Amino acid sequence: MNCPKCGNVVPDGSAFCNKCGTPLNTSVACRHCGNEVPAGSVFCPRCGKMLSEASQQEETYNQRQERLRREQEAAGQEAARRQQEAEWRRQQEEMARQQATQPAVDPWEPGDDDEEGDDDVPQRPSHYNRNLLVGIAVVVVIIGLLLILRACGASESPRTADVVGDTTVTEVTQDIWAVFNNELSRNGMLTDGAKVAAARAIPARDGKPALIVGLTYSSDPTNRSFYKLYQLTQNGNTWTPLLLHTQYLNGRSLSFGTAELVTTEDVTPRAVALDGGEYFYFAYVNMPQGSHVGGSGRVSLCAYDLDQKKLTTLDYEGIIRVRQDGRQYVYGKPLQSINSKVTRFLQSEAQNIKVIYFPTPEELEAERLAEEEAEQEAALEGPENAAARWSADNAENLASVKSGKEVKMKPQSYEKPIFKMEDKNKSIQNADYIVFSDTKGGVYGFNKNSRKYFVIYNPPAASTPTEIGFADSENSILNLRTSTSRLQYNLKSDQMKINE
Repeated sequence: MNCPKCGNVVPDGSAFCNKCGTPLNTSVACRHCGNEVPAGSVFCPRCGKMLSEASQQEETYNQRQERLRREQEAAGQEAARRQQEAEWRRQQEEMARQQATQPAVDPWEPGDDDEEGDDDVPQRPSHYNRNLLVGIAVVVVIIGLLLILRACGASESPRTADVVGDTTVTEVTQDIWAVFNNELSRNGMLTDGAKVAAARAIPARDGKPALIVGLTYSSDPTNRSFYKLYQLTQNGNTWTPLLLHTQYLNGRSLSFGTAELVTTEDVTPRAVALDGGEYFYFAYVNMPQGSHVGGSGRVSLCAYDLDQKKLTTLDYEGIIRVRQDGRQYVYGKPLQSINSKVTRFLQSEAQNIKVIYFPTPEELEAERLAEEEAEQEAALEGPENAAARWSADNAENLASVKSGKEVKMKPQSYEKPIFKMEDKNKSIQNADYIVFSDTKGGVYGFNKNSRKYFVIYNPPAASTPTEIGFADSENSILNLRTSTSRLQYNLKSDQMKINE
Protein backbone atom coordinates (compact mmCIF):
# COMPACT_ATOMS: atom_id res chain seq x y z
CA MET A 1 0.00 0.00 0.00
CA ASN A 2 1.25 3.49 -0.90
CA CYS A 3 0.47 6.71 0.96
CA PRO A 4 -1.78 8.86 -1.28
CA LYS A 5 0.02 12.02 -0.14
CA CYS A 6 3.78 11.25 -0.09
CA GLY A 7 3.88 7.91 -1.94
CA ASN A 8 5.64 6.13 0.93
CA VAL A 9 5.18 2.37 1.07
CA VAL A 10 3.35 1.53 4.30
CA PRO A 11 2.55 -1.87 5.85
CA ASP A 12 -0.83 -3.37 4.99
CA GLY A 13 -3.54 -2.62 7.54
CA SER A 14 -2.00 0.71 8.57
CA ALA A 15 -4.43 3.48 9.52
CA PHE A 16 -1.87 6.29 9.07
CA CYS A 17 1.26 6.80 6.96
CA ASN A 18 4.41 6.14 9.06
CA LYS A 19 6.21 8.92 7.21
CA CYS A 20 3.81 11.90 6.92
CA GLY A 21 0.91 10.82 9.16
CA THR A 22 -1.78 11.09 6.47
CA PRO A 23 -4.90 8.94 7.26
CA LEU A 24 -5.13 5.89 5.01
CA ASN A 25 -8.72 5.19 3.99
CA THR A 26 -9.68 1.71 2.87
CA SER A 27 -12.60 3.27 1.10
CA VAL A 28 -13.16 6.32 -1.06
CA ALA A 29 -16.13 8.59 -1.63
CA CYS A 30 -17.85 8.85 -5.00
CA ARG A 31 -17.45 12.46 -6.17
CA HIS A 32 -20.83 12.31 -7.87
CA CYS A 33 -23.10 11.20 -5.02
CA GLY A 34 -20.80 10.99 -1.95
CA ASN A 35 -21.34 7.25 -1.43
CA GLU A 36 -18.47 5.40 0.34
CA VAL A 37 -17.10 2.62 -1.90
CA PRO A 38 -14.10 0.27 -1.52
CA ALA A 39 -10.82 1.68 -2.78
CA GLY A 40 -10.05 0.53 -6.32
CA SER A 41 -13.70 0.39 -7.37
CA VAL A 42 -14.33 1.29 -11.00
CA PHE A 43 -18.04 2.15 -10.74
CA CYS A 44 -20.12 3.55 -7.87
CA PRO A 45 -22.81 1.01 -6.83
CA ARG A 46 -25.25 3.83 -5.94
CA CYS A 47 -25.16 6.21 -8.95
CA GLY A 48 -23.40 3.94 -11.47
CA LYS A 49 -20.84 6.55 -12.57
CA MET A 50 -17.27 5.53 -13.37
CA LEU A 51 -14.90 6.35 -10.51
CA SER A 52 -11.61 5.81 -12.33
CA GLU A 53 -12.71 8.05 -15.17
CA ALA A 54 -13.66 10.80 -12.69
CA SER A 55 -10.26 10.47 -11.00
CA GLN A 56 -8.46 10.74 -14.30
CA GLN A 57 -10.42 13.80 -15.22
CA GLU A 58 -9.69 15.53 -11.94
CA GLU A 59 -5.85 15.62 -12.04
CA THR A 60 -5.15 18.79 -10.11
CA TYR A 61 -2.71 21.57 -10.87
CA ASN A 62 -0.19 20.39 -8.24
CA GLN A 63 -0.38 16.80 -9.46
CA ARG A 64 0.14 17.88 -13.04
CA GLN A 65 3.14 20.05 -12.12
CA GLU A 66 4.66 17.26 -10.02
CA ARG A 67 4.14 14.76 -12.84
CA LEU A 68 5.71 17.12 -15.38
CA ARG A 69 8.64 17.74 -13.03
CA ARG A 70 9.24 14.01 -12.61
CA GLU A 71 8.99 13.48 -16.34
CA GLN A 72 11.46 16.30 -16.99
CA GLU A 73 13.84 14.94 -14.35
CA ALA A 74 13.63 11.44 -15.79
CA ALA A 75 14.20 12.82 -19.29
CA GLY A 76 17.22 14.78 -18.04
CA GLN A 77 18.67 11.71 -16.34
CA GLU A 78 18.16 9.64 -19.48
CA ALA A 79 19.82 12.33 -21.61
CA ALA A 80 22.78 12.52 -19.18
CA ARG A 81 23.11 8.74 -19.22
CA ARG A 82 23.17 8.66 -22.99
CA GLN A 83 25.70 11.49 -23.08
CA GLN A 84 27.94 9.64 -20.61
CA GLU A 85 27.75 6.45 -22.67
CA ALA A 86 28.60 8.39 -25.83
CA GLU A 87 31.58 10.04 -24.09
CA TRP A 88 32.80 6.67 -22.82
CA ARG A 89 32.59 5.17 -26.31
CA ARG A 90 34.45 8.17 -27.75
CA GLN A 91 37.20 7.77 -25.16
CA GLN A 92 37.55 4.07 -25.93
CA GLU A 93 37.78 4.79 -29.62
CA GLU A 94 40.40 7.52 -29.02
CA MET A 95 42.49 5.21 -26.81
CA ALA A 96 42.35 2.46 -29.40
CA ARG A 97 43.40 4.86 -32.16
CA GLN A 98 46.34 6.20 -30.11
CA GLN A 99 47.51 2.72 -29.21
CA ALA A 100 47.45 1.74 -32.86
CA THR A 101 49.69 4.68 -33.91
CA GLN A 102 52.03 4.78 -30.83
CA PRO A 103 55.64 3.55 -31.65
CA ALA A 104 57.24 0.95 -29.38
CA VAL A 105 59.32 2.48 -26.60
CA ASP A 106 62.52 0.90 -25.23
CA PRO A 107 62.45 1.13 -21.49
CA TRP A 108 66.24 1.51 -21.40
CA GLU A 109 66.39 4.09 -24.12
CA PRO A 110 68.76 7.04 -23.42
CA GLY A 111 66.94 9.95 -21.99
CA ASP A 112 65.49 7.86 -19.19
CA ASP A 113 65.66 10.22 -16.23
CA ASP A 114 65.19 7.52 -13.62
CA GLU A 115 67.83 7.55 -10.97
CA GLU A 116 70.37 4.81 -11.02
CA GLY A 117 69.46 1.80 -9.02
CA ASP A 118 65.74 2.09 -9.79
CA ASP A 119 64.10 -1.02 -10.99
CA ASP A 120 62.70 0.29 -14.25
CA VAL A 121 59.68 -1.63 -15.48
CA PRO A 122 58.56 -1.32 -19.08
CA GLN A 123 55.21 0.60 -19.14
CA ARG A 124 52.93 2.02 -21.80
CA PRO A 125 51.91 5.69 -21.54
CA SER A 126 48.77 5.90 -19.29
CA HIS A 127 45.62 7.98 -19.95
CA TYR A 128 44.30 7.46 -16.44
CA ASN A 129 44.54 11.09 -15.33
CA ARG A 130 42.87 12.41 -18.45
CA ASN A 131 40.05 9.87 -18.18
CA LEU A 132 39.54 10.76 -14.53
CA LEU A 133 39.22 14.45 -15.37
CA VAL A 134 36.78 13.71 -18.18
CA GLY A 135 34.66 11.56 -15.86
CA ILE A 136 34.58 14.27 -13.23
CA ALA A 137 33.53 16.82 -15.85
CA VAL A 138 30.70 14.56 -17.01
CA VAL A 139 29.45 14.12 -13.44
CA VAL A 140 29.55 17.90 -12.91
CA VAL A 141 27.59 18.43 -16.13
CA ILE A 142 24.94 15.88 -15.06
CA ILE A 143 24.56 17.43 -11.61
CA GLY A 144 24.24 20.91 -13.14
CA LEU A 145 21.61 19.66 -15.58
CA LEU A 146 19.58 18.10 -12.77
CA LEU A 147 19.76 21.30 -10.73
CA ILE A 148 18.56 23.34 -13.72
CA LEU A 149 15.65 20.94 -14.29
CA ARG A 150 14.70 21.08 -10.61
CA ALA A 151 14.83 24.88 -10.64
CA CYS A 152 12.59 24.95 -13.72
CA GLY A 153 10.12 22.66 -11.99
CA ALA A 154 10.13 24.85 -8.88
CA SER A 155 9.62 28.00 -10.92
CA GLU A 156 6.47 26.45 -12.38
CA SER A 157 4.83 26.09 -8.99
CA PRO A 158 1.03 26.39 -8.92
CA ARG A 159 -0.18 29.85 -9.82
CA THR A 160 -3.64 31.20 -10.03
CA ALA A 161 -4.98 32.97 -13.08
CA ASP A 162 -6.91 36.13 -12.33
CA VAL A 163 -10.61 35.43 -12.02
CA VAL A 164 -12.58 37.85 -14.15
CA GLY A 165 -16.32 38.14 -13.73
CA ASP A 166 -18.06 34.82 -13.31
CA THR A 167 -15.10 32.48 -13.81
CA THR A 168 -14.73 29.02 -12.33
CA VAL A 169 -11.48 28.73 -10.32
CA THR A 170 -9.04 25.89 -11.07
CA GLU A 171 -8.50 23.31 -8.33
CA VAL A 172 -5.06 23.25 -6.73
CA THR A 173 -4.96 20.13 -4.55
CA GLN A 174 -4.84 16.46 -5.38
CA ASP A 175 -8.32 15.39 -4.24
CA ILE A 176 -10.37 18.31 -2.96
CA TRP A 177 -13.29 16.31 -1.60
CA ALA A 178 -11.03 13.80 0.19
CA VAL A 179 -8.82 16.50 1.71
CA PHE A 180 -11.87 18.45 2.88
CA ASN A 181 -13.51 15.36 4.39
CA ASN A 182 -10.31 14.11 6.05
CA GLU A 183 -9.39 17.47 7.57
CA LEU A 184 -12.86 17.99 9.03
CA SER A 185 -12.83 14.45 10.41
CA ARG A 186 -9.35 14.90 11.87
CA ASN A 187 -10.47 18.07 13.66
CA GLY A 188 -13.73 16.58 14.99
CA MET A 189 -15.98 18.73 12.80
CA LEU A 190 -18.16 15.90 11.48
CA THR A 191 -19.42 14.68 14.84
CA ASP A 192 -22.76 16.47 14.32
CA GLY A 193 -23.96 13.78 11.93
CA ALA A 194 -23.45 15.95 8.85
CA LYS A 195 -22.01 14.68 5.61
CA VAL A 196 -19.98 16.51 2.98
CA ALA A 197 -22.09 18.00 0.19
CA ALA A 198 -19.30 19.50 -1.92
CA ALA A 199 -15.89 21.16 -1.81
CA ARG A 200 -14.03 23.44 -4.20
CA ALA A 201 -10.49 24.87 -4.23
CA ILE A 202 -9.43 28.49 -4.56
CA PRO A 203 -5.74 28.79 -5.53
CA ALA A 204 -3.40 31.25 -3.85
CA ARG A 205 -3.24 34.67 -5.51
CA ASP A 206 -2.58 38.31 -4.68
CA GLY A 207 -0.74 37.31 -1.53
CA LYS A 208 -3.64 35.19 -0.26
CA PRO A 209 -3.11 31.52 0.66
CA ALA A 210 -4.79 28.66 -1.16
CA LEU A 211 -8.23 27.73 0.18
CA ILE A 212 -10.68 24.85 0.08
CA VAL A 213 -14.28 25.90 0.69
CA GLY A 214 -17.01 23.31 1.14
CA LEU A 215 -20.39 22.39 2.58
CA THR A 216 -21.63 19.81 5.04
CA TYR A 217 -25.32 19.23 5.73
CA SER A 218 -27.87 17.15 7.59
CA SER A 219 -31.40 16.74 6.21
CA ASP A 220 -33.79 15.67 8.96
CA PRO A 221 -37.13 17.50 8.52
CA THR A 222 -38.67 15.71 11.53
CA ASN A 223 -35.94 17.03 13.83
CA ARG A 224 -33.45 19.69 12.72
CA SER A 225 -31.95 20.23 9.27
CA PHE A 226 -28.91 22.43 8.75
CA TYR A 227 -25.94 23.13 6.54
CA LYS A 228 -22.50 24.46 7.46
CA LEU A 229 -19.95 26.31 5.37
CA TYR A 230 -16.25 25.61 6.09
CA GLN A 231 -12.96 27.02 4.86
CA LEU A 232 -9.59 25.23 4.87
CA THR A 233 -6.57 27.55 4.64
CA GLN A 234 -3.30 26.12 3.33
CA ASN A 235 -0.34 26.53 5.67
CA GLY A 236 2.67 24.85 4.11
CA ASN A 237 1.76 21.20 3.80
CA THR A 238 -1.13 21.45 6.27
CA TRP A 239 -4.66 22.84 6.21
CA THR A 240 -6.30 24.93 8.94
CA PRO A 241 -10.12 24.52 9.12
CA LEU A 242 -12.56 27.32 10.00
CA LEU A 243 -16.37 27.27 10.36
CA LEU A 244 -17.71 30.19 8.30
CA HIS A 245 -21.50 29.92 8.57
CA THR A 246 -24.24 27.71 10.01
CA GLN A 247 -27.83 27.78 8.73
CA TYR A 248 -30.63 25.89 10.53
CA LEU A 249 -33.83 25.09 8.60
CA ASN A 250 -36.16 23.22 10.92
CA GLY A 251 -38.90 21.20 9.26
CA ARG A 252 -37.21 21.39 5.85
CA SER A 253 -35.69 18.72 3.61
CA LEU A 254 -32.38 19.77 1.97
CA SER A 255 -30.82 18.47 -1.25
CA PHE A 256 -27.55 19.77 -2.74
CA GLY A 257 -27.17 17.19 -5.53
CA THR A 258 -27.14 18.13 -9.20
CA ALA A 259 -29.83 15.53 -9.91
CA GLU A 260 -32.29 17.23 -7.55
CA LEU A 261 -31.35 20.68 -8.84
CA VAL A 262 -31.52 19.42 -12.44
CA THR A 263 -28.19 20.98 -13.37
CA THR A 264 -24.53 19.96 -13.88
CA GLU A 265 -21.49 19.84 -11.60
CA ASP A 266 -19.78 22.75 -13.34
CA VAL A 267 -22.72 25.02 -12.41
CA THR A 268 -22.90 24.58 -8.65
CA PRO A 269 -21.07 24.84 -6.38
CA ARG A 270 -18.10 26.86 -7.60
CA ALA A 271 -15.84 29.76 -6.67
CA VAL A 272 -16.47 33.00 -8.55
CA ALA A 273 -15.17 36.55 -8.59
CA LEU A 274 -17.80 39.26 -8.23
CA ASP A 275 -17.21 42.99 -8.02
CA GLY A 276 -13.56 42.54 -7.05
CA GLY A 277 -14.28 39.99 -4.31
CA GLU A 278 -14.08 36.21 -4.07
CA TYR A 279 -17.32 34.32 -3.48
CA PHE A 280 -18.37 30.71 -2.99
CA TYR A 281 -21.61 30.07 -4.89
CA PHE A 282 -23.95 27.12 -4.25
CA ALA A 283 -27.63 26.19 -4.54
CA TYR A 284 -29.92 23.65 -2.90
CA VAL A 285 -33.52 22.40 -2.93
CA ASN A 286 -35.33 23.42 0.25
CA MET A 287 -38.68 21.64 0.73
CA PRO A 288 -41.02 21.74 3.72
CA GLN A 289 -41.82 18.57 5.62
CA GLY A 290 -44.48 16.54 3.81
CA SER A 291 -44.12 18.56 0.59
CA HIS A 292 -46.23 17.29 -2.31
CA VAL A 293 -47.40 18.26 -5.76
CA GLY A 294 -49.62 21.30 -5.41
CA GLY A 295 -47.89 22.37 -2.21
CA SER A 296 -45.20 24.99 -1.81
CA GLY A 297 -41.51 24.32 -2.59
CA ARG A 298 -38.37 26.42 -2.52
CA VAL A 299 -34.98 26.56 -4.23
CA SER A 300 -32.28 28.67 -2.57
CA LEU A 301 -29.26 30.20 -4.34
CA CYS A 302 -26.43 31.51 -2.13
CA ALA A 303 -23.20 33.48 -2.56
CA TYR A 304 -20.78 33.71 0.38
CA ASP A 305 -18.31 36.63 0.40
CA LEU A 306 -15.04 35.07 1.56
CA ASP A 307 -13.47 38.46 2.30
CA GLN A 308 -16.40 40.10 4.11
CA LYS A 309 -17.68 36.81 5.60
CA LYS A 310 -21.23 37.57 4.46
CA LEU A 311 -23.90 35.29 2.96
CA THR A 312 -26.41 36.54 0.37
CA THR A 313 -29.42 34.32 -0.42
CA LEU A 314 -32.04 34.49 -3.18
CA ASP A 315 -35.00 32.14 -2.64
CA TYR A 316 -37.36 31.03 -5.40
CA GLU A 317 -40.63 29.74 -3.97
CA GLY A 318 -43.77 28.50 -5.68
CA ILE A 319 -46.14 25.63 -6.28
CA ILE A 320 -44.62 22.18 -6.78
CA ARG A 321 -45.62 20.79 -10.16
CA VAL A 322 -44.66 17.77 -12.26
CA ARG A 323 -42.91 17.76 -15.62
CA GLN A 324 -43.85 15.41 -18.44
CA ASP A 325 -40.82 13.25 -17.55
CA GLY A 326 -42.18 12.84 -14.00
CA ARG A 327 -39.70 15.19 -12.32
CA GLN A 328 -41.00 17.73 -9.87
CA TYR A 329 -40.16 21.41 -10.21
CA VAL A 330 -40.92 24.66 -8.45
CA TYR A 331 -42.99 27.25 -10.30
CA GLY A 332 -41.03 29.94 -8.59
CA LYS A 333 -40.56 33.65 -8.16
CA PRO A 334 -37.75 35.36 -6.20
CA LEU A 335 -38.76 36.28 -2.66
CA GLN A 336 -36.06 38.90 -2.16
CA SER A 337 -35.45 42.14 -4.04
CA ILE A 338 -32.94 42.15 -6.91
CA ASN A 339 -31.05 45.25 -5.84
CA SER A 340 -27.32 44.42 -5.89
CA LYS A 341 -24.68 42.86 -8.12
CA VAL A 342 -24.71 39.73 -6.00
CA THR A 343 -28.50 39.25 -6.18
CA ARG A 344 -28.41 39.98 -9.93
CA PHE A 345 -25.74 37.29 -10.28
CA LEU A 346 -27.91 34.84 -8.35
CA GLN A 347 -30.91 35.76 -10.51
CA SER A 348 -28.93 34.98 -13.67
CA GLU A 349 -27.67 31.70 -12.19
CA ALA A 350 -31.26 30.64 -11.46
CA GLN A 351 -31.71 30.13 -15.22
CA ASN A 352 -29.23 27.22 -14.98
CA ILE A 353 -31.17 25.52 -12.15
CA LYS A 354 -33.80 23.64 -14.11
CA VAL A 355 -35.78 22.59 -11.04
CA ILE A 356 -37.01 26.20 -11.11
CA TYR A 357 -39.67 26.82 -13.75
CA PHE A 358 -39.96 30.32 -15.20
CA PRO A 359 -43.43 31.09 -16.59
CA THR A 360 -44.11 32.33 -20.11
CA PRO A 361 -45.77 35.75 -20.72
CA GLU A 362 -49.08 33.97 -21.36
CA GLU A 363 -48.80 32.13 -18.07
CA LEU A 364 -47.94 35.35 -16.26
CA GLU A 365 -51.05 37.02 -17.68
CA ALA A 366 -53.24 34.08 -16.67
CA GLU A 367 -51.68 34.21 -13.24
CA ARG A 368 -52.44 37.94 -12.96
CA LEU A 369 -56.09 37.38 -13.86
CA ALA A 370 -56.32 34.55 -11.37
CA GLU A 371 -54.86 36.77 -8.66
CA GLU A 372 -57.42 39.47 -9.45
CA GLU A 373 -60.22 36.94 -9.28
CA ALA A 374 -58.88 35.67 -5.98
CA GLU A 375 -58.81 39.23 -4.66
CA GLN A 376 -62.40 39.75 -5.73
CA GLU A 377 -63.35 36.46 -4.14
CA ALA A 378 -61.67 37.48 -0.92
CA ALA A 379 -63.51 40.81 -1.00
CA LEU A 380 -66.83 38.92 -1.01
CA GLU A 381 -65.94 36.69 1.93
CA GLY A 382 -67.57 37.21 5.31
CA PRO A 383 -71.17 37.70 6.44
CA GLU A 384 -71.01 41.46 5.91
CA ASN A 385 -70.65 40.83 2.15
CA ALA A 386 -73.33 38.12 1.89
CA ALA A 387 -75.72 40.15 -0.33
CA ALA A 388 -72.96 41.17 -2.76
CA ARG A 389 -71.70 37.58 -2.89
CA TRP A 390 -75.25 36.32 -3.73
CA SER A 391 -75.56 38.85 -6.55
CA ALA A 392 -72.14 37.89 -7.99
CA ASP A 393 -72.90 34.15 -7.82
CA ASN A 394 -76.51 34.36 -9.11
CA ALA A 395 -76.51 37.18 -11.66
CA GLU A 396 -76.97 34.82 -14.61
CA ASN A 397 -79.41 32.62 -12.67
CA LEU A 398 -81.60 35.61 -11.82
CA ALA A 399 -81.67 36.70 -15.46
CA SER A 400 -82.75 33.19 -16.46
CA VAL A 401 -85.54 33.24 -13.86
CA LYS A 402 -86.87 36.54 -15.16
CA SER A 403 -86.87 35.10 -18.68
CA GLY A 404 -89.32 32.43 -17.52
CA LYS A 405 -87.07 29.52 -16.47
CA GLU A 406 -87.03 27.71 -13.14
CA VAL A 407 -83.45 27.77 -11.84
CA LYS A 408 -81.64 26.38 -8.79
CA MET A 409 -80.04 29.33 -7.11
CA LYS A 410 -76.64 29.25 -5.37
CA PRO A 411 -76.89 30.34 -1.73
CA GLN A 412 -74.02 30.72 0.76
CA SER A 413 -74.44 29.78 4.44
CA TYR A 414 -73.02 31.82 7.31
CA GLU A 415 -72.62 31.27 11.02
CA LYS A 416 -73.37 34.91 11.89
CA PRO A 417 -76.22 37.30 10.93
CA ILE A 418 -75.88 38.72 7.43
CA PHE A 419 -78.04 41.83 7.74
CA LYS A 420 -78.53 44.64 10.22
CA MET A 421 -81.55 44.31 12.46
CA GLU A 422 -82.13 48.05 12.31
CA ASP A 423 -82.77 47.64 8.57
CA LYS A 424 -85.45 44.93 9.11
CA ASN A 425 -88.78 45.56 7.40
CA LYS A 426 -90.70 42.33 8.15
CA SER A 427 -90.15 38.78 9.45
CA ILE A 428 -92.21 35.54 9.15
CA GLN A 429 -91.45 32.04 10.37
CA ASN A 430 -92.55 28.44 10.51
CA ALA A 431 -91.18 25.34 12.24
CA ASP A 432 -88.01 25.28 10.16
CA TYR A 433 -87.26 28.82 8.95
CA ILE A 434 -87.35 32.49 9.81
CA VAL A 435 -87.52 34.83 6.80
CA PHE A 436 -86.60 38.54 6.98
CA SER A 437 -86.98 41.39 4.52
CA ASP A 438 -85.09 44.66 4.84
CA THR A 439 -85.84 48.22 3.79
CA LYS A 440 -83.60 47.98 0.69
CA GLY A 441 -85.42 45.08 -1.01
CA GLY A 442 -83.27 42.19 0.26
CA VAL A 443 -84.70 38.92 1.64
CA TYR A 444 -82.77 36.66 4.05
CA GLY A 445 -83.43 33.32 5.70
CA PHE A 446 -82.38 31.54 8.91
CA ASN A 447 -82.45 27.72 9.13
CA LYS A 448 -83.47 26.73 12.65
CA ASN A 449 -82.06 23.22 12.29
CA SER A 450 -78.57 24.06 10.94
CA ARG A 451 -78.42 27.46 12.69
CA LYS A 452 -77.18 29.04 9.47
CA TYR A 453 -78.06 32.30 7.70
CA PHE A 454 -78.47 32.61 3.91
CA VAL A 455 -79.60 35.09 1.22
CA ILE A 456 -82.89 34.41 -0.62
CA TYR A 457 -82.98 37.47 -2.87
CA ASN A 458 -80.97 40.64 -3.42
CA PRO A 459 -82.14 43.29 -5.91
CA PRO A 460 -79.73 44.59 -8.59
CA ALA A 461 -80.01 48.00 -6.95
CA ALA A 462 -81.42 49.35 -3.71
CA SER A 463 -85.21 49.36 -3.95
CA THR A 464 -88.40 49.40 -1.91
CA PRO A 465 -89.00 46.55 0.56
CA THR A 466 -89.94 43.16 -0.92
CA GLU A 467 -93.22 41.65 0.22
CA ILE A 468 -92.87 38.10 1.65
CA GLY A 469 -95.33 35.30 2.59
CA PHE A 470 -95.64 31.50 2.71
CA ALA A 471 -97.61 30.01 -0.23
CA ASP A 472 -98.37 26.38 0.83
CA SER A 473 -99.54 24.42 3.80
CA GLU A 474 -96.06 23.04 4.45
CA ASN A 475 -94.71 26.57 4.49
CA SER A 476 -91.71 25.61 2.26
CA ILE A 477 -92.68 27.85 -0.71
CA LEU A 478 -92.04 31.54 -0.24
CA ASN A 479 -93.83 34.20 -2.33
CA LEU A 480 -91.78 37.33 -3.13
CA ARG A 481 -93.18 40.53 -4.61
CA THR A 482 -90.35 42.84 -5.65
CA SER A 483 -90.57 46.29 -7.20
CA THR A 484 -90.34 44.73 -10.69
CA SER A 485 -91.60 41.12 -10.49
CA ARG A 486 -93.35 38.35 -8.58
CA LEU A 487 -91.18 35.32 -7.64
CA GLN A 488 -91.44 32.02 -5.81
CA TYR A 489 -88.57 30.49 -3.84
CA ASN A 490 -88.40 26.90 -2.52
CA LEU A 491 -86.63 27.07 0.84
CA LYS A 492 -85.77 23.35 0.76
CA SER A 493 -84.52 23.00 -2.84
CA ASP A 494 -83.40 26.61 -3.50
CA GLN A 495 -85.39 26.58 -6.76
CA MET A 496 -86.68 29.98 -7.95
CA LYS A 497 -89.21 30.81 -10.68
CA ILE A 498 -91.69 33.46 -11.79
CA ASN A 499 -94.90 33.41 -9.72
CA GLU A 500 -97.65 33.49 -12.35
